[in-house]
This record gives sequence, C-alpha cells and structure tokens, in this order.
Amino acid sequence: MKEKIPDRLRQHAGKILLAGSGALLALSVVTLGASLLSDGPAASDTQADVVVQQLEGNLGDARAELATQHTALLAQLPDMDIERVNRDGATGRSLLLSLTNSSASTRTVTEQQVLLDARYGFLDHKSRVLTEFVPEWMTATGATKGAGTTYRLADLDIDVSRVQSLNYSYTGVARLDPVRVGPNQSSAAKSKFVVFTYSTSQNGTVTSLDAYRASSKTRDALAAASRKPSSPEPAG
Repeated sequence: MKEKIPDRLRQHAGKILLAGSGALLALSVVTLGASLLSDGPAASDTQADVVVQQLEGNLGDARAELATQHTALLAQLPDMDIERVNRDGATGRSLLLSLTNSSASTRTVTEQQVLLDARYGFLDHKSRVLTEFVPEWMTATGATKGAGTTYRLADLDIDVSRVQSLNYSYTGVARLDPVRVGPNQSSAAKSKFVVFTYSTSQNGTVTSLDAYRASSKTRDALAAASRKPSSPEPAG
C-alpha cells in the first residue's frame, strides 16, 4: 500500500491544489460574510466593496501559497522531474489539438492521415491513431462531408501514469465544446471527450501516442462529473 502513495499523489496533485484553493476561498467567504452581517442591514455599499477586495486578495494569496506547496509536493516524489512534466504536459496539449483540429478541416481522411504521418515520426501506417481515431473523429464531427464542427479545448487533465527509468508515460482526458457547428451537423452538437495516452523519452521526444473518442455513455458520465465538485477518494 505504501508503494501506491507516491503514484496517487503524483496523479492527483493537481486536484489537491484545486480542492485546497476552493476550501480556502470558502473559508474566506464565511469569515468575511459573518463580519459584514454583524453590522446588520445598515452595512453600506462601501463595506461590500471592501469585502470583495479582501476576498480577491485572499484568493490570490491562497492560490500563490498552494501553488508553492503543490510544487514542493511534486518535488518530494521519487524519480520525478517537475520541469519535464510541465514540458511534456505542453507537448500533450499540442498533440491533442493536432488530432482534433481536423474536425473543422476540409481535408479528406486520407489527407489528414498523410499530414500527421509526415509530422510525427512515431506514427506509421499501423498506428491506431491514424487507422482508427482520425477516421472515426472526422466522421463523428462531420469533417468527412466538408468542414465539420469547430471545437475549442474547454478542459484538459493530464496525469503522469508511469515513470520507468528515463521514460515518462501520461494519460489525458480532454473536453472539447462546439463553437461553430458545421453545415452537415445538428445544431445541438454536444461536447466531446477524448482520452489519450502518450510517452516521452528524456529529451522530450514523443515515442508513442494513442487516442480514442469516449462513447456516448462515457461522455455523459464525464460531463456529469465535470459539473460536480470532485469527491475524496476512499481510504485504502
């Protein structure tokens, strides 16, 4: 069980940061709100403005402090290069956008596959990303019939899933919201979720990439979860 603790901390350190920030903000609201109410109905607009300014200042301070604690926490985890994790996170975001921006492209599936194959040396004609994800994504977003729906990256969560020697592996979950619906798509286009995994070598070179679009059932579950505050994991 002790061996799993660093992995859990590593995978959920971002969530710990967000939860802590929310808790500190809630505490500030209760404290300052109680102070304002103690003055009764005669509390002026000026007092309200002061409360808002104090809340904003407290939130900024809390975020800065938690960010420092977050960095310190990750630094204490064994075999973890924080700068590399941040760099690889930016790489993962770039990879995701390269795969999903084809939804608004006028390229054919074959043209998109050739483009990605030429851009990324770790992809080849047997890659599942090219043979399965690209055709399925372009079909689902209407891009196989001309320009499809344009999506924006609304949320992205990338966690370290494995550290093996000098190789790091990551798992990402992205939510993409429709911005402009294509002419061949329903006006009620829903958000789409993409789950992807990738690995990098010590110098930041991507060595593998896999991706798939979440099913309707999984998408609805993820969408529901994103609207709720995350609950703590069960002990053990």
